[in-house]
Parts: sequence; structure tokens; C-alpha cells
Amino acid sequence: MTRCLVGLPSQTFFMEYSNNLRKLVKSLDEVRHRRETGLFKIEGTKCVTDTVGRFEIEYLLATPEWIESNPDSGLRPLPVAAREMTRMSSMVTPPGVISICRIPSRTFDPSMVENNLVLALDAIRDPGNLGTIIRVADWFGIRDILCSTDTVDCWGPKVVQATMGSIARVRLHYLDLPATLSSLKCEIFGMFLDGADIYNEPLSSAGVIVIGNESHGVSDSVASLVTRRLTIPSFPVGAETGESLNAAVATAVTVSTFRQKQWQNK
Repeated sequence: MTRCLVGLPSQTFFMEYSNNLRKLVKSLDEVRHRRETGLFKIEGTKCVTDTVGRFEIEYLLATPEWIESNPDSGLRPLPVAAREMTRMSSMVTPPGVISICRIPSRTFDPSMVENNLVLALDAIRDPGNLGTIIRVADWFGIRDILCSTDTVDCWGPKVVQATMGSIARVRLHYLDLPATLSSLKCEIFGMFLDGADIYNEPLSSAGVIVIGNESHGVSDSVASLVTRRLTIPSFPVGAETGESLNAAVATAVTVSTFRQKQWQNK
């Protein structure tokens, strides 16, 4: 239930309430406080409006200017001065609206992989990469992502902002990745520099696609469980190029290729 103020509180009460709320919102920049409170924040008009109804909102805050310019939003936020929004925001350019939401409880069910493609992220550390990967998954209809416990927290403000609302439609599961993969009865595809050319390989419409760490690739413990090693070849073959693709770019190319072959095989 969204919090709101009822009645006419005293100025002292309002100042204390405002200060405590500002401290809470700002503290959610840190993973420790997100875990302690079970809360995360969503910033900006698009992200907030795209996720309304998807998460349990504890607080909804907006500047008077935002409230005035969005009369048809259907939202009833607490008014917050622009200077206070600046102090609470994680963005370079403070937004007009912030929602504070409950982190949902999710459990991974192995049956999710039976007829679907699922991504597995092995120690993805960059918030921007994770946010973009979530957007890619959303675009290509992947609804579940398995994350190693050392993958960056998906509820951090930089990740949430980078998803542009896709965080509401894709479920992320943090778990023991090697143990989980070893228990699955499906194909496990892994992206490597020395794998088979993805464009020449038959690809299935179900299974797990492993994306490795930005610097070190797929860890040995996860690589040993991969049943199909794939690579995205550079062009032209043999030409001098960069060392590798960015993790989010590699994910987009990989998933797009899987979906293209799935479409061609219909």
C-alpha cells in the first residue's frame, strides 16, 4: 500500500518525517540497506509509470511541478520539494518522481527451462551491462535470468534505471549457479572465444545461455557444465579486431540469433 500523510501534521513532525524519509531513500543506493529494508527505488517518469502495478509501492514521491504536469498519471504521490528530490536521487539530473518499492520474493523452478530460453549470468559486475541485458531479455521474450551470487545486485538504482522498466517483466534469481546448472536436464549453451560459430550451428528454442564475466569470461566451474560452446565470430574472419564484445552486446547478438533460428524453423 502506498504511504501518504493524513490530516495536518505539525511542522516539527513533518520535518522529522521528511528527514527520515530522505535518509531512507538515499540509503537505498547501497546494497546493504536494500537487503536490510527489503526496499529499492525506481526513478524517472518512464521507469515509474512502466512499473506501477508490478511492484508493491511503499512510498511515491514527486515534485509539485511533476504532479502539475502529469494530471492524468492516475498516481497520488507525496509532494517533495525539488531540492529534496535532488538530495534523494541517484541520477545526475534528478527526476521529478521516485517510487520506493518492496523487493519481490522469487523462487526458481527448474520447469521454467523446459520449454523456454533462460539466461545465466556468471559474475556480471557492471550495473549498466546488467540493466541492458535485462532489457535485451525483455525484448526477446526471455522471462527468467539465473545470476551467480557475485553478479551485481539487480535492485541497485543504476541497474533499475538502465532497464527502462524491463525490470518489471523479467525475473532474476540469485543462486548457486554451478549447483543449479548441474541439476538441470537441458542443453546449456556457453559463449566463449573458442566456441563453434553461432551462425552455423543448429540452436534450440529451450535451454540455458551462459554469459560470462566482462573481464574473465565464464568461470571454470560453470564452463565444465556447458554442453554447447559457441562464439560470435568477428568479421571478416582473420582481421585484426578488438579483443571481445561487451557482455551486453554479446547477449543481444546471441539471443537475437537464437530467436531468428527459432523463427526460421517454425
